[in-house]
Amino acid sequence: MKIKTLILSCVASMGVLASCSDFDAINKNPDLLETVNPGTMLDPVLYDMAIYNWQRYNSFTGEVMQYSSSSSSGGYSRYYFTESAGTGVWSNYYSCLSNIKEIEKQAVAYNEPNYQAISLTLQGWVMQMLADTFGDVPYTEACRAEEGITQPKFDDQQAVYEGILEGLKNANDLYDEATPLAYNTSGDLLFGSDVAKWRKFNNSLLLRVLLRAGRTDELKTVLENASAYPVFASNDDAALLAISGTFPEEGPVTRPQDFYIARSAAEFFVDNLNAWGDPRVALFTTPTGDGNYVGVPSGYETAPDYDVSGLNVDIATAPMRINLMSYAEVEFIRAEAAQRGIISASEAGPAYERGVRAAIEQWDVEVPEGYFDNPDAAYDGTLDRIMLQKYYALFFCDQQQWFEYMRTGLPAIPRGDGVPEGNEMPHRLLYPASLQRSNMAGYQAAVEHMGGDEFDIKLFWQK
Repeated sequence: MKIKTLILSCVASMGVLASCSDFDAINKNPDLLETVNPGTMLDPVLYDMAIYNWQRYNSFTGEVMQYSSSSSSGGYSRYYFTESAGTGVWSNYYSCLSNIKEIEKQAVAYNEPNYQAISLTLQGWVMQMLADTFGDVPYTEACRAEEGITQPKFDDQQAVYEGILEGLKNANDLYDEATPLAYNTSGDLLFGSDVAKWRKFNNSLLLRVLLRAGRTDELKTVLENASAYPVFASNDDAALLAISGTFPEEGPVTRPQDFYIARSAAEFFVDNLNAWGDPRVALFTTPTGDGNYVGVPSGYETAPDYDVSGLNVDIATAPMRINLMSYAEVEFIRAEAAQRGIISASEAGPAYERGVRAAIEQWDVEVPEGYFDNPDAAYDGTLDRIMLQKYYALFFCDQQQWFEYMRTGLPAIPRGDGVPEGNEMPHRLLYPASLQRSNMAGYQAAVEHMGGDEFDIKLFWQK
């Protein structure tokens, strides 16, 4: 929306300048956009989405899923949720979606199939996060105010998934790896204009959507046809967006102390890393006074009287890479498919180990010698073990830890003794209250279809 507003203001400015003197013409503002092409909005969308997703994990997912625990008597670690818990998700994602759709519109106008494919990839990415947060959401009529649709209908969540799958499959066919991006000639923020990597991102997202939707036959097809559906094959392929920390790529945290004040590392998160001898514990948390790593029980009733680890501010400090989707996630999808018998069972162990290695090496540290000789870290044939390691691979990846927990019930995170009776992990978040003013008809239809607007209503892939 910011870009589109800027474009409209620029068009208006162009009309004024046309009637000005030559003196005025040579003194026009060089920062104003006078033309727009399919590449104009790509980097701003990627940056805005990456920053918001990092902040979303930091403020919501990390506490819900027990990376951190607040010293507050309330908060998400004690399952206190308000109707505003999802408002930022709604407003930020739909704002970015508007610009992503504009990329597609311009791509069609400029006859640029690669940009059209990128837009379809990003639309699928954003729409899945919206549907997985709320359930029924505007999709077919979303972001069409310019056509006079100011109160878009809400689509059934399964219909949204069908649309996402169709878009990702179309994008896979549209990508032309032999043709470079025409407008981001110096490289886009995510893949440096590498079209092959964009296609791999698209199909890796396709795996995520198929798994969550339970489309096992199609999942098998994609996993077993790498030539037709190339996916991430290493950390070099992964969708890790680099942020420099300098203007215009400031990091997601303005004041470092805001990251760690009044919060501690959670016991569940720290204990597993300790049990594995995992080097990430020193990257994600800080040592206690005696050099150990000790977490606090999430949602505790009484604060512990011993020294506990804090959150390592280094992971909140740019330069940094923000996880949009990792190679490790792809390998854990493959491992789960094998463990469930969707593909050959013999692939489960190797895929699990590749996923673990990728998740560790993504942080520029090495897997310790003998890591998989440890019974606590070795693949044991269970989905529990796969999902526990996948939990760490999804660290600071928007709300994916929460979504996967809602899908599988894994990993088995403990319930704090300070969580009040009746407080539960939400299956979804409530629609923003503003919808009851701006789109009452759409809101009411969605609520009726879903059976209410409550935290305990299950989405179709949770049933």
